[in-house]
Amino acid sequence: MESLQNIIDILEASIKEDWESLLTSWNIIKDGFDEKVDKYRAVVKTWKDWLSSYQEKLINNTWIPKLKIKYTNISWYFIEIPRSAMSQVPETFVHKQTLVNTSRYITSELKEFEESLIQSESLLSDREYNIFLEIRDKVLTEFSDIKKMWKSISHLDFLASLWSTAYQNNYTKPEMHIWYDLKIEDGRHPVIESIEKKFVSNSLSLWKKDYIHIITWPNMWWKSTFLRQNALIILMAHIWSFVPASYAKVPLTDKIFSRVWATDNLYLWQSTFMVEMQEIANILHNSSQRSFIIIDEIWRWTSTYDGMSLAWAILKYNHDNIKAKTLFATHYHELIDESKTLKSVSNYSVAVWENEENLVFLRKVIKWWIRKSFGIQVAKIAWLNNDVISEANNMLLRLESNSIQMSLLPATSEQKEKKNQMHEKCKNDIVCSIKNTDIDNLTPRQALAILADFQEKL
Repeated sequence: MESLQNIIDILEASIKEDWESLLTSWNIIKDGFDEKVDKYRAVVKTWKDWLSSYQEKLINNTWIPKLKIKYTNISWYFIEIPRSAMSQVPETFVHKQTLVNTSRYITSELKEFEESLIQSESLLSDREYNIFLEIRDKVLTEFSDIKKMWKSISHLDFLASLWSTAYQNNYTKPEMHIWYDLKIEDGRHPVIESIEKKFVSNSLSLWKKDYIHIITWPNMWWKSTFLRQNALIILMAHIWSFVPASYAKVPLTDKIFSRVWATDNLYLWQSTFMVEMQEIANILHNSSQRSFIIIDEIWRWTSTYDGMSLAWAILKYNHDNIKAKTLFATHYHELIDESKTLKSVSNYSVAVWENEENLVFLRKVIKWWIRKSFGIQVAKIAWLNNDVISEANNMLLRLESNSIQMSLLPATSEQKEKKNQMHEKCKNDIVCSIKNTDIDNLTPRQALAILADFQEKL
């Protein structure tokens, strides 16, 4: 540390803080550090004062009021006298150049000054540059120690920043392990919670027998917040940070993939759908069992059946082959029933309270599902005008009515058999759901949601 302090002292005493960008600009070394630099710099700094004094002296001696001393890069310094005063030019003036309205002259004094100035500037530039090289060599001899100190200080600053953030925001220390299971209790989004003072925390548990969660959710920002906060918690745990949760057990994760939005690349002739496809392809090609994936609102840029088919295929491929821990948010509610054939998939949703006039999102994730996206209700919250909302509700009723009428058309024997099988499966599902429901840990709101789903199925 003593050698480093010597380097610091030398730098503070020698190098200007506002030095020029060029090393040869003779403005690097501080005043008072080197006698020769101070001497040369004094000559350079006083040239304007000398020229001004010398010009005044020549005017008084020659009685030529319009006499001026000027400078150009080609002619250097010279005395300029107008044509009207040519008769008053002293013999000591040496002619240098004649122009249309003026003539240029030089004197021995001005020539001597010019040579002195040029020499001083050159000597000053060389002297400062050599001093700079000497200082640089001294710094290089201690560079290994400087690098070690820099690494220690930056590491300390990094840890101090993590500690300060964790302390101020009530983070908890995560448990890192080499196994598969992920468990986050009362997780929060580290950025959103600093803005939203009444942030509602949510938990997440993914393990080998339940590593994909389908999330059916209203069209509100809490869905994306929930997905991203879990990815951020995993990322923060991997950089030695405490995390925004009451408890976190985080497995070592090789990659985090996020498919949350897409824009087009028109200059590459790529539509939004194509960009989305490429992102999913990247996930499927590069993820592993130790990866964490969040997918938000996929396949909405193509037709409903295309999108639903692709969403199902990606979901099934991940389930059967990759087995990566995944949060899969979707408005394709048909996937709820299809996913029951996949043993490691569970359905989750946000708790919603609704009556004929109002809709309240409770922002709490529960192990259940919803079969509607509440798009019109969300549009109403966004202050869409009443005529649009009314017309949208009428259209929705007509579409739902057409769907019911189609289901009431006379069925063939094969269709009847398939329908009976579906009814039997529905009953079995309800029976299994009742048997597997943990009544002791069920809130009244969750119980009503379960009951409403039973009624819908029956």
